[in-house]
Amino acid sequence: MTLSFDIPRTTSGSPPEKRITWRLGRLKSPKIFKQYIKEFETITQNILKSHTITIATSLRDHQTATTYIEQFNRQLCQAIYHSLDTSCGRQLQPVEPLKDFWTEDMQKAYEHRERYYRKWRKAQGLNKLKYWLKHQEARAALRRLIQKRRKENWEHFCQQLASNQYAKAIAKISRIRKRRTISPTFSTMKGHKHSADTMARHLENVYSSEATQEMQRSEISSDSLPFELACPITLSDILSAIRSLPSNKAPGVDHVKNEMLLPIQHLLAPILLALFQLCWKWSYVPESWRVAQVVPIHKKGTPTDPGNFRPISLTSIFRKILERCLQNDVQLYSPPIDIAQGGFRECRGSLDQALCLAEICQVLRTHHKIKPTLIFLDIKSAYDTVDRNLIWQSLQPTTPPPLLALLQHLFDYVYLEVLLNNETSYRFSPRTGVLQGSILSPLLYSIYINDLPKRLRLKQPSEDTSPVELAPLINCLLYADDVVLISERAQMPKLLKICEDYSFSLGFHWNPSKCVVLSDMNDDLSYELYGQTLLKQHSFLYLGVPFKPGGYLNPQELIEHNVYKAFAMMNVLTSVGVNPNGFDRLLSTRFYAQIVRARIEYGLAINRLTASQTKVLEDAQNDCLRRIYGASKRASTKVMRHLSRLPTMKERLNILQAQFLFRSFTLPEDALLTKLMPHIQNDRHQQWYKLSKSSLWKIMPPPVEELSLKVFKAIKKQFLQQSLDYQKQHADKIARNSMPQHAQPATNA
Repeated sequence: MTLSFDIPRTTSGSPPEKRITWRLGRLKSPKIFKQYIKEFETITQNILKSHTITIATSLRDHQTATTYIEQFNRQLCQAIYHSLDTSCGRQLQPVEPLKDFWTEDMQKAYEHRERYYRKWRKAQGLNKLKYWLKHQEARAALRRLIQKRRKENWEHFCQQLASNQYAKAIAKISRIRKRRTISPTFSTMKGHKHSADTMARHLENVYSSEATQEMQRSEISSDSLPFELACPITLSDILSAIRSLPSNKAPGVDHVKNEMLLPIQHLLAPILLALFQLCWKWSYVPESWRVAQVVPIHKKGTPTDPGNFRPISLTSIFRKILERCLQNDVQLYSPPIDIAQGGFRECRGSLDQALCLAEICQVLRTHHKIKPTLIFLDIKSAYDTVDRNLIWQSLQPTTPPPLLALLQHLFDYVYLEVLLNNETSYRFSPRTGVLQGSILSPLLYSIYINDLPKRLRLKQPSEDTSPVELAPLINCLLYADDVVLISERAQMPKLLKICEDYSFSLGFHWNPSKCVVLSDMNDDLSYELYGQTLLKQHSFLYLGVPFKPGGYLNPQELIEHNVYKAFAMMNVLTSVGVNPNGFDRLLSTRFYAQIVRARIEYGLAINRLTASQTKVLEDAQNDCLRRIYGASKRASTKVMRHLSRLPTMKERLNILQAQFLFRSFTLPEDALLTKLMPHIQNDRHQQWYKLSKSSLWKIMPPPVEELSLKVFKAIKKQFLQQSLDYQKQHADKIARNSMPQHAQPATNA
């Protein structure tokens, strides 16, 4: 007999460093807060002095400069680490979840129960019955203590939530809600480390697109370094970036979070400015800023397929600050983004783009006698297959060399490692793609795909092109990586061929299995991409707004979709505590207004509803309110709405539409909706014109283009008051009519 086994292979290199955490909650104490600032000031007071001396004497070549930048970054991180260690202390082990729940009485009752259980197991004869009964009594006593403690904790939690600031309460509820949502994680049978490496191999294959195998990383000539052009970043830019970045976000490999920087921002800003100026001058950033920990987030489909996960990158907070400081300059020097692109652009939203699609289709139907066919295209792994060299080529003619070189170093010399179940994979350098989670990635992607609309157009629009002439020229709309083709059916195969050729030239692939043709039942023409026939549907959700064939909005499906999502969210909140036995009624109503009602309202601002459709929304809101107050299914909700100052859904519909119309006058001049405004304001067939017939918008004083925000809010308040007065008069009239004639109050002649 022989015994054989395989020894697991060990990976080369040191094991991955565990994430360091600190007890940052202690910074709420003024004493600890001041101690942290003082400690950091003491440690860093000589950093800038020594930096000035080093700049003047030592930095003569690129190798010396890069070594110094790495050392500078390590000193800064160590100063933060030491200051936190001294003031807050490290979180050495996770907090026990039952530490605050378990009491001494419960512990004694638990030990009492266990003692009688052991005696029952050892007892003989009638003693076995005796100790079994005592064990059952002890068990019941422990159960009563646990139930009592749970009730006390729940009441304390509800009181604390009601007494706290509303922003903190809503954040707490959001965290609880997310914890109750089950999100699959990628795993294999061979453990967490193997799972992380498997995901890394998949991503390495994705980031090495076949179409860009010959692509080389951009090399920065050391002869041109250091750059003499002054760095545009200022102290105010850094302070603004630190304040604008969100808190409670996962850190990068350097363990630093924004909460650690906010207390010391005025001390930190001059140090970061000196470091950023070095990075600008030598086109180099520390390695820890270029290492991204990729967390796979499940999209849909089977969780055993690594292709069903979206790779989100966790990067250093210092990289995010640098990117935020560079963002305005990159936008300034980048080529003009096409008018068809509405994603990740200032003052443009998804509803603006959806309305533009509806308005363009209406112009085609009314003025050009074309019933448009719509094809919604999906790009396979859009951000992950970007050929970065094409972005640098687009930026090169207009971008200062130091800025371009710094961007190339930030994105071409990146290293990725998959973080999965506290295990990290091996590191690899992606050949293609931009980081999902980077501040600059959306802008860089817009530059990458910017030429697609121009390729599709037969003629480029000019500044004086009228809206009616502009509509047929806009045969493609983009919102980030969401692409929709707009054309008559005979021209669509030609547009698809252009899209196919364009994907080959840029090195990405469309995903034909996820592309959808929106067409009529009688459309027997088939549309192909890469030789694969595209799926036909009779309705499609574009940016969350349903469309019908011909480019018509579909308000009925929108209402059904929104109500379904709202009820699903209401079920989750009910289990959390938004119910008659949970939180305070008014607090629960505010949770409903911010979380649930927002799902009911999405897309209503650009849709005209019938009375029956509005009633469906009213019924949905009333059902949610009855669940909060514990009322019967037929109970009136007027008092509930009055107590919580909630408007009816009809009033909300008027407000949402008026706000959208008012906002449309503040859009940038180069926005597509702005270009269409002269026509859609005055043509009775257009959706904007139909929205302007809402009750609230009709009472706006002319000229509406010059209406101030203060006046708009005053008129909105007046509209709600008039609506309330009308409801009161209507209720009084019903009450008088229902009273006997002799009981009605006398009226003066």
